[in-house]
Amino acid sequence: MKKILALVLALAMVLSFAACGGKTENTGTNDEKTSGGNYSDLMTIDGLDLAVEEYGIGFRSGSDVVDEVNKIMKELYNDGTLKTIAEKYDLADNLLEPKDVPSKASGESDLDYIKKNGKMIIGYTVYDPMNYTNDKGEFVGFDTEFAEAVCAKMGVTPEFVEINWDTKEIELNAKSIDCIWNGFTISDEREENIDFSAPYILNKQVVVIRKADKDKYTDTASLSNAKLAAETSSAGEGAIKDDENLSKASYTAVPKQTDALLEVKASTVDAAVLDYTLANSMVGK
Repeated sequence: MKKILALVLALAMVLSFAACGGKTENTGTNDEKTSGGNYSDLMTIDGLDLAVEEYGIGFRSGSDVVDEVNKIMKELYNDGTLKTIAEKYDLADNLLEPKDVPSKASGESDLDYIKKNGKMIIGYTVYDPMNYTNDKGEFVGFDTEFAEAVCAKMGVTPEFVEINWDTKEIELNAKSIDCIWNGFTISDEREENIDFSAPYILNKQVVVIRKADKDKYTDTASLSNAKLAAETSSAGEGAIKDDENLSKASYTAVPKQTDALLEVKASTVDAAVLDYTLANSMVGK
């Protein structure tokens, strides 16, 4: 009888816990859940900066949202909001003062379209420190908070949609998303199909290797026979193709920059070429 009573009480406690919305807390960090864990065994090659570049927000060609966002960006820079956000994510030294960009607005108003919908759909990929989920389960990042601040001034709600980086321009033009706001490097090639906001973050491409190989790989010449990885269609991929030495190396394209880090960690490649902003946030010093 006592065993039966104990079982009944135990069942009642479980049901009561469930009714109160109880759940088992997932204590894994974002890095552990999405990026393969600790990268303290990796490092960037000191002094090897392959390309210096700028981040901008990508919009549809002819979009008048660019002018509105540029105006708000200046306001957020001048009142210190952008600096405050940048300091949270160790990007204060990378922050750029917004410059004047000539308007390219044409055709139907993209701004009216977004305001009518009451939201701006923002395309992103998981990218610490720009857009990611922290160990508290909160969606955060420099670009995340920047977008939220801009949308608040526009009077619309930000809706973040994870996209396939390789098809980002297709999704933008199909209006599946309204912009690409995710550490998006401005380039002449991309500007043929996309209108960019004023640049707001200075970035560069760096090479990540295993610390055990720090004496083996010191420059691009030493990497010419190595196995390299980078995100497909990324600035890192472009840096590999544009460098005389790196272009000779064996190259593997992967879906995300964090996948490139995983390849190095797993020793399936020798080095990864990726954004400094991500490497600075995740890789061991």
